Amino acid sequence: MTSLTDVQRELVALGAAVGAGCQPCTQYHVRAALKAGLSPEEIRRAIDEAQAVRREGGVAVANVGRRHLGLGEEEAHGESCLCEAPKALVYIGSATGCNAGGLLARYLEAATGLGLSEEELAEAVQVAQFVKERAADFLRNDVERALGKLAPTPAAAGGSASCCGPACG
Repeated sequence: MTSLTDVQRELVALGAAVGAGCQPCTQYHVRAALKAGLSPEEIRRAIDEAQAVRREGGVAVANVGRRHLGLGEEEAHGESCLCEAPKALVYIGSATGCNAGGLLARYLEAATGLGLSEEELAEAVQVAQFVKERAADFLRNDVERALGKLAPTPAAAGGSASCCGPACG
């Protein structure tokens, strides 16, 4: 039994798709989010928020390398206040999608203060991990195609791609 609504699952999935940098996943979840009832403006905002998390995650990873080299760290701009559950779900998805474990822990903690249950947070992470795994599958296929090992898929030839199907939404 699921504890998140379709809209909540799609907010997480959009965050994960953008966080993972997966075009087919993002395309699929924009359509699924519209179908679930999110407005184009809500979807745009979710995409923008997920991109901000992805950038912050990149800075955090780069700072690990800078610390090892004894260099100064780049300043992360940080997120705006996580004062609403929908935004927290997008952030959780994006942090999972871009492998930003430190950010994910911070967002999960903030989300508990917004009234999201442990069950809802566990489901959000599960949805995000699923989308991230599908994004990795698309990347593997792209690499194999680039190396000439696979024929182009319908998506690569201009057809539609399906990310997750019913498993996410």
